[in-house]
Amino acid sequence: MRHPSRRPCGTLLVALALLLVASRPLSSQQPRTEGAAVDLQGLWDFTMRVGARTSSGFAALGPLGSEWAGSLTLYSTNTLAIRALTVHGDSVRMTVASREGDVIFRGRLVDEARAMEGIVDYHGGARYPMTLTRRPRPTTPR
Repeated sequence: MRHPSRRPCGTLLVALALLLVASRPLSSQQPRTEGAAVDLQGLWDFTMRVGARTSSGFAALGPLGSEWAGSLTLYSTNTLAIRALTVHGDSVRMTVASREGDVIFRGRLVDEARAMEGIVDYHGGARYPMTLTRRPRPTTPR
């Protein structure tokens, strides 16, 4: 039996990749986007309506070279890798890995890029509404 404080290796790798990305100067990190650059870096709380249920969790996003990278953690299950995240204007497309195959979020940036609203295309053609809201960034004491 696995000890509850031990995390799967994949989760550790995602966390390390985000730590490495976050340690570089921000000016060199901004991924290319079509139109005005938008900064998605940070933590985002999300909710997804699945029938009568609501699934919730958080996403950790950060730049990786000229792309965005991150993970999606559902409070009720586990952490999933974000395979791709692209922004074109206010349109967002995110591909999330899961055991059953990739899940695609297509949405829009709203509220001055403080939120994303869209639809998740799930396995077998199921579609669920999802909203992500950026957590306020902590202030750094000087």
